[in-house]
Amino acid sequence: MIRVETVEDAAGLAAAWRVREEVFVVEQAVPVEEEIDALDTAPTTAHALAWLDGDLVATGRLLPEEEGTVHVGRVAVRAPARGRGVGAALMAHLEGLALARHGIRDGDHLVVCVALSAQEQAMGFYTRLGYAVVTGERYLDAGIWHQDMERRIRV
Repeated sequence: MIRVETVEDAAGLAAAWRVREEVFVVEQAVPVEEEIDALDTAPTTAHALAWLDGDLVATGRLLPEEEGTVHVGRVAVRAPARGRGVGAALMAHLEGLALARHGIRDGDHLVVCVALSAQEQAMGFYTRLGYAVVTGERYLDAGIWHQDMERRIRV
């Protein structure tokens, strides 16, 4: 069973950092000083944690940008949980937070643009969730190729 929750305290943030350290620092060799940043503790940043059968396996964060736009980042799923629906559940939770906290009214609808910087090896995952490439320009971030993607959510 998959369970996703919004981080509410320092213990939750520490748990998110443990997942990110395993996935990004250990597995992908991202320098720890690039992985943990001041945005993690900004009052406007939201973090989420996901469990699979009681084990903490994933995390992600949500950063507000301009009105009606957010940036999802630091999405990390531990290797044993990949391909089991955890990433999709985590993204759905973050998108729900984006709508609830940063969505803007457009007539009878609530709208938010969710942007992200996707590692190229994860772009297929994001495409399956409805995200589209913004410009197709690739760039290195922490030594890993990325492209910008986004999805406009309207409910």
